[in-house]
Amino acid sequence: MRVLTFSAVLLETGELQLEPGFVTEGEPSSEGELTVEVVAREKTLASTQVPLETPCGYPPARPAEHPPRTAVGLVEFPEEADTLRVIHDGKTLLERSAPEVTGDPEVKWPDALEGDAVSLTWRSPAEDALASLGYSGDGGATWQPLSLPTREETLVFDASALPGGDRCLLELAVTDGFHTTRVQSKEYEVKPKGWILWILAPAPGATLSSDEPVLLAAQGYHLEERRPNFDGIAWTSSLDGGLGEGAQVMAALSAGEHTITATMLDVAAEVRVSVE
Repeated sequence: MRVLTFSAVLLETGELQLEPGFVTEGEPSSEGELTVEVVAREKTLASTQVPLETPCGYPPARPAEHPPRTAVGLVEFPEEADTLRVIHDGKTLLERSAPEVTGDPEVKWPDALEGDAVSLTWRSPAEDALASLGYSGDGGATWQPLSLPTREETLVFDASALPGGDRCLLELAVTDGFHTTRVQSKEYEVKPKGWILWILAPAPGATLSSDEPVLLAAQGYHLEERRPNFDGIAWTSSLDGGLGEGAQVMAALSAGEHTITATMLDVAAEVRVSVE
């Protein structure tokens, strides 16, 4: 079903702050305190209930009578919609009309997808537009997000860990809240990365005790094949030598500054820790 992503904050004053949503496919929310009506030519086309939630956090010194609440969900959104109306307890909190479509966004794509700080710039003719960046390593068959929705017109991302291939694409989705335009880049050739290895524990720079065993944990992952691996991971310490083999190992470390190294197949990862 054609839906619109819905993300809003209901302030303690009763004002509703609504971010522009992206048109996509999915199943709309079914229960909640907010009623979101989609209208065309003053006729209601669809009505969706979206839940209100109180964000988790420490209670303030003086709790508000009506603390801010968030509403996140998907609302049914027929293509001919021209107005969005949000109702709470029988009161219309917000009514927003579709802006006039003035053209497609302009995008300056990067020349290559290499390095840990690749950037692109974009500009939309629509005021207050949001954009989100995605990446495909297989010619558009599957996608992964590279950014959260943002109004920043320069997007910077790390390309060093992107899956490789000879038909790689970037896609920028730009929305004004009613119309979502998706612009794709040219195809890139990106060098395949193969296996990578992550050390999950201990944390880099951690201070540990020599009186207690230390958990060493790691996971391998093949970027192009999207395949995890937990086998054949060997651990060593710059001070203590071999520490064992496995995705999880309990090791006794001597006092001092250690470089802990995990190796698997032809890849390695390391962290530095202090043991007291």
